[in-house]
Amino acid sequence: MSLRRVVLALAVATAAAPGCVERELRIESEPPGADVWIDGRHAGKTPLREPFTFYGNRGLELRHGGCTPVRQTMPVNAPWFQIIPLDFFFEHLWPGTLRDVHEVKIVMEPAMEEDPLSLIEKAKRWRAEAEKTPAK
Repeated sequence: MSLRRVVLALAVATAAAPGCVERELRIESEPPGADVWIDGRHAGKTPLREPFTFYGNRGLELRHGGCTPVRQTMPVNAPWFQIIPLDFFFEHLWPGTLRDVHEVKIVMEPAMEEDPLSLIEKAKRWRAEAEKTPAK
């Protein structure tokens, strides 16, 4: 068999290889049903399963009626099989599917109800401070 045929056979085998990595964020909240924003984009309600492509930090925001909104950063670090140069092998040549799941569960606190009179007093103080501050 000639070298040319061997190289061609390897190229065809590489192109047809079923290697795959599936990445997923799983976000749960207590109570469930919170609206979730990932990096400023509304992604749905909890429990949420969101596929992703790139690693790095994700900005999460959860909102639920009657609860204090939660904002936090979720680190999404690459596993060992996604580190260069191993990533090429597992993305393209590995004969199966690898799953990389990052999970977070966020417990939301009930919103603190403030006395309406104290809110009015705060608003008056803020207005007075704003009127004293010169415009830039």
